[in-house]
Amino acid sequence: MKKIGFIGLGNMGKGMSINLSKENLQIFGYDINNNAYKNLKNHNILIANNLKNLIDESEIIITMLPDGLAVGKVWSEIITYSTPGKYIVDCSTIDVKTSRFVQMQAKEKGLMTLDAPVSGGVIGADQGTLTFMVGGKSQIYNEMKFLFEIMGKNSILCGEEGSGQSAKICNNMLLASTMIAVGESFNLGKNLGLDLNKLFEVISTSTGSCWAVNSYCPIKGIGPISPADKNYEGGFATALMYKDLGLAVDAAAETESNINYGIQTYKKYKYLTENKKGNLDFSNIINE
Repeated sequence: MKKIGFIGLGNMGKGMSINLSKENLQIFGYDINNNAYKNLKNHNILIANNLKNLIDESEIIITMLPDGLAVGKVWSEIITYSTPGKYIVDCSTIDVKTSRFVQMQAKEKGLMTLDAPVSGGVIGADQGTLTFMVGGKSQIYNEMKFLFEIMGKNSILCGEEGSGQSAKICNNMLLASTMIAVGESFNLGKNLGLDLNKLFEVISTSTGSCWAVNSYCPIKGIGPISPADKNYEGGFATALMYKDLGLAVDAAAETESNINYGIQTYKKYKYLTENKKGNLDFSNIINE
């Protein structure tokens, strides 16, 4: 039986760890927020007393943390207490520079690493339908692929270390921009007197079809159930999308890439986050 340590049991990590616990795996969980454990009481997940306890017990460690600072701190402890041959997979969304740096440090200790940020949101984490964008060596990816198949529907090896993070920030910049356009399209349709359910039928089966419409429509009562139906509570927080867009803006500056519309999108999410709506789902952007 494989022993898996899962660090970070928040909105995303909760569903991912629960799906792993349904297989023939021994799961150890850890989070600095004790409230995170409440959602795991009825699942086959052992709670570690501390990080060292989890590290000692695990053959494979998965991290799902909020930012690069947290990843750097946690990985430093993992590297310190781990013996050569252990596997570490980071599913957080962080800057490429930090991802490459911590993996380089881990490799010097003889550890096997991947960066594997995800797409699919909380719904995808809960339902096991995530897409993993993976960076690292192909041999390590092939050995860890069974985990991605449990927690998700797709995994793509994008290249060497850091490539998963690069793909993720490109994807999220497009998603955030698309969500704004979806909101504007439905608002125009409403003002034109259209039945929004009919507009959804048209867009979801026409050239405007996209994930932000088909799976995560930001209009209450339209399409599949989404955070819009819960007053934008839960889901993927606006503040986290703002953070991800900041990573894209920084990467564009470093690579001298032109992302004019991406910068406009970043500014819109910045405004929303700074006006006390950062806790709401990112699709709430359509109301601004």
